[in-house]
Parts: sequence; structure tokens; C-alpha cells
Amino acid sequence: MSDSAVLGKPTILFAEECDRGKMRQVNQDSILHVSIPMGELLIVSDGIGGENAAGVSASKTVVEQIHSYLAKLPQNYAADSAIREAAAQANAKILPDKEPDVPQLRMGAAVIVALVQQEAEGSYAWIGHVGDCRAYLVRAGRLHRLTFDHSGVQSLLNRNLITPEEVYRHPDTGVLTRALGVEPEVEIDIEKHPLAVGDTLLLCSDGLWDAVSEKEIERTASGPTVETAARDLLQRALDAGGRDNIGIEMARLNETRDIPHKSNVQGTLLKWILVVFVLAVVGLGALTYLTFFAN
Repeated sequence: MSDSAVLGKPTILFAEECDRGKMRQVNQDSILHVSIPMGELLIVSDGIGGENAAGVSASKTVVEQIHSYLAKLPQNYAADSAIREAAAQANAKILPDKEPDVPQLRMGAAVIVALVQQEAEGSYAWIGHVGDCRAYLVRAGRLHRLTFDHSGVQSLLNRNLITPEEVYRHPDTGVLTRALGVEPEVEIDIEKHPLAVGDTLLLCSDGLWDAVSEKEIERTASGPTVETAARDLLQRALDAGGRDNIGIEMARLNETRDIPHKSNVQGTLLKWILVVFVLAVVGLGALTYLTFFAN
């Protein structure tokens, strides 16, 4: 677990978990939390490639490329443009060369990116995603889903052809309609969400949300500490069978650390000066008495 504290702003606590699960031979999920000039960066990427190294390489490359691009930008760079440009760079990096007669493994990845910024008017999370990695927000004990999958079953759900309950048992749950590394250009959905003290932000791969119900995610993500919540969410997914890799990044806003007001600082300083002056006068008086009257 790590934390970020800025005077006058909420303290942000972080936790993460990433596990191969019980059924997969390799872990194609990659995660990252790091502080950069633009804010706090959280990434979860889920590689595409079946049981081979292509998915592992794709997710790691996506995380590395997005991080390296954003880390070079100044603090005041437009967050939505930055995330879009970083995703484009990551997409280009894992996009296969289309040269003939060159056998290639399929490389692709879903990704969810959160850039948490603390501004004068409040705290915000810029969320960008491609594929079926998700972002959730827990506020006052209630879970709110912030993203919608780029998948075949989500398209069916949007057209009311299946029910929300059928999403989790549909045979095409893992079929994506959008991912990095598939086409030369990729569209990434980006939204800005305000954050308040007490909020918990959760980024995860489908290894969590496809195994654990949203009601259970809601209860677990509201745990006493963000570190405990992340660990318990991972355990819930493993207890449910651990059929897929599980990637989790979490951030929780705690109470504000106030900046001492200038007038308060000045008042405290004056009080100490007065105390020192009084003690000096008393000490001088005592010394004078002892010198002239003690004998």
C-alpha cells in the first residue's frame, strides 16, 4: 500500500493485487500505480493471446508505454488529450507489422487508465478505457460502475437482447469489439469523475468482475482499509474458482490535511515571543533581588 498526501487536499491511499488465478498457466494481467507530474496514475491491462506469451507481452507493453508517455508530460497538460495520445502510442507499439510471409502471434490488450488529480476546486479521476477492464466507484457504501465494456455481450445488453444477469453466463462474454493492438487506430472512451473524501476507486480486469458479483464487490471494496479491501477482493475471485487472471488497482480518499492559516501561525509566534519576554522579565527581576537584597 502507498499513499499520496498534499497539504490542504485529501490523503489518497493506494493498494493493488495481481494474480494468475487457479486455471491459467500464465498471467496476462499487468498493473501499475505510480506518481507522475500530472497526478496519480493507475493502470490495469488484460492481454489477449490465449495461453501464449503474446498476451503477457501485450499487457506489459501497454502499461509501460502509457506510463512512459504520460510521465514525460508537464503537470498542466490536458488530461484527456494525454490519455488519448498515450493509448495511441501503446496501440502502435503492439500492433503487428503487416508484412507478408512473416508469422506473428496475435497481440492485443484491454486497458483501463485512471489519472487522479487534486485541483483547487477538488479531486478528480480521469478514466480512459478500451475493452472490458472496468472502473467502479464506491461512495457511501454504494457501488457505481463508471465504464461500459467494449464487448459483444455489452452490445446485446445495450439493445435489450439479453438481461444484465445473462451477461455473466453468455458464451461470448470474452469477445471484445474494441481492443489495443487490433487496428491501426483505436478509440478510447475518456470521462472525468469528481471524487470526494471517503470515495474508493476500483480498477479491475474481468478476472474479478466476471467471478464476483457487484453486490459482493460493493461490500468488499468498502472494507476498513484499502489494502484489506484489495486483498479480500482477490480472495473472493480465487474462492469463486479463479478461472482467469485477476488485476486490481484501488485508491481511497481520506480526510483533508489542512494548511495552517497564516494568521494562526503569526498568532502562535506572537504568543511564544510574549512568553519568552515574560520569563526574561521574571528572571531579571529575580536576579536583581538576589544581587541587591539577599545579603
